[in-house]
Amino acid sequence: MNALLLSEHYFPKIGGTVSYVENTAVTLSKKINKVYLLAPAVGELGKIVEEKHVSSPLVLLKLGVKSVGELNFDAEERNLYCTYIKNSVFTLSQNYNINLIHILFGLFIAEILDTKKLREKRIRTINTIHNIPPQECSNSWRGDSTLLYLKDTARKEIVGFMNRRRIQKNKFDVYIVPSEEVRVNLMSYVENSSIKVIGHGGAKVSVLPKERSSGPIRLLTVGGFVPHKNQHLIADIAHYLLNNGVEFKWNVVGPIRNKRYYKYFLNALNKRKLDKVVTVNHNIPEETLIELYQSADLYLQLSSEEGFCMTVLDAVSYRLPVIATPVGAIPEMMDMVDGILIDLKDANQNKLIHHYIKIVDHLKVDEKKYNLFINTYTWENAVDRLIETYHG
Repeated sequence: MNALLLSEHYFPKIGGTVSYVENTAVTLSKKINKVYLLAPAVGELGKIVEEKHVSSPLVLLKLGVKSVGELNFDAEERNLYCTYIKNSVFTLSQNYNINLIHILFGLFIAEILDTKKLREKRIRTINTIHNIPPQECSNSWRGDSTLLYLKDTARKEIVGFMNRRRIQKNKFDVYIVPSEEVRVNLMSYVENSSIKVIGHGGAKVSVLPKERSSGPIRLLTVGGFVPHKNQHLIADIAHYLLNNGVEFKWNVVGPIRNKRYYKYFLNALNKRKLDKVVTVNHNIPEETLIELYQSADLYLQLSSEEGFCMTVLDAVSYRLPVIATPVGAIPEMMDMVDGILIDLKDANQNKLIHHYIKIVDHLKVDEKKYNLFINTYTWENAVDRLIETYHG
């Protein structure tokens, strides 16, 4: 089997989707005959440069979508990428003897790919849908100015309508989703029998369990600063904990993806005078992030929207007890390790979080359940299940 993988996002962009694309493509290339990844790149516009991946049999087909500088992954570059696929996918399939085409990321690609004609040529088509916009697409939030919030609400209605049309434009043989929640949402637009839930990989075996050191309880939250991650709630929770005599240090880590929201978050902290207990990190090296996971006592995720949630997977991998919201694949992960789910609409959420922080020493992850978790959420396991769908 020869597979052509497509993605609107690839390096140098950083994020969960790029991690999925890279790890899926690399692992696949070690298990099936030939794997090609067509990725946007800097180079002569509309021209492909073939390049071997540095650490695997994967072959990169780098398509020039910007002649000089750095990629922005904006609409102009995406249009060039999609137009090339629309005009050249059959030529590419013939040149590389492709049997299967898999969109790893890209609802815009899915809209222009002629799956009916590909099916006639006996080329199987797969589409990974990480989430259905306007999920994870908010530019505004409750607490923002009323006008901006209403404008963003209207924008998301349009985004939702457009993306439902994109999903329904072409029929794929199989749709891959990362969680049960996305499967349920997608059922409104495609046949349930064609949807397969395959979680991400990435779980790494951590060191042996550690005893909590004396001193303040060390809390950790990781994720890009965007409205649906709800980092602004940290100010209220931290204030409640201080008023109830809890000694803690809270590290909040993530890249700034929405500058207005990041400023709103910082203002919320400043108003509560939390600078001595909440530390904000938005640009740290990987080694420092690992140290923060290793030294934390408890992980909190306050998202209102997720397709999967890699940071919760990472937290469990580091043997951290987790308090999180029931979105994306978080319920499945929490069920596996007896993690704690909280409802952000619950008026007692701060009281509940306070309760679990007080008994943090009793929230250790069971060793058998931990081993089951890390053996379930691996890229090897995810790709083995993916290959099963490739063969129908």
